[in-house]
Amino acid sequence: MKSSAATFDLSWRLVRDDGRPSAGVAFDEAIVAFFLEAVVVLDVPKSVAAIYGICFASAEPLSFSEVKQRLNISAGSIDLGLCVLRDVGAPKTFSRDLDRRELFTPDLELRTLVSHYLEAPLQRQLKVGRVRLGELNRLIPNGTNGRVASAKLMRHRLVSLQHWRNRAAALLPIIRTFLKLG
Repeated sequence: MKSSAATFDLSWRLVRDDGRPSAGVAFDEAIVAFFLEAVVVLDVPKSVAAIYGICFASAEPLSFSEVKQRLNISAGSIDLGLCVLRDVGAPKTFSRDLDRRELFTPDLELRTLVSHYLEAPLQRQLKVGRVRLGELNRLIPNGTNGRVASAKLMRHRLVSLQHWRNRAAALLPIIRTFLKLG
């Protein structure tokens, strides 16, 4: 990726031009690239980021077919990506006139996206981690046959894992507060 803030890596080439003005296509590409680069940290599929980006770049709400027309992504990936985005409330959807086509425009509330991709998985992981640590504690060998030192070391390591988990759990209120500030 380029170091200049105004230059985006367009190597993904997900935006189609289809005869549209080059300035509009370049803007779409830059917005899509921005979202593609931003979501890497959250482990969001490229197609989801591209769909959100193309909706964000459009001044008018887009239908499924218009999203397909602007992106070099399969219809199945677009359908799945829109389902993911709907689940997190990322696109605002509504119907247009008599067409009854579903139209998509981006929800500009950062908390919606961050909440789904950061807070919810963290909560799930903390819950699973608590259970898993309990299981691990029960699985530590009891220290017979001269392995007392090994069992003691494993218990010490599990205490470290518990501290890590507790520190992560302490972040949840901070994340919630941050999301409410938006």
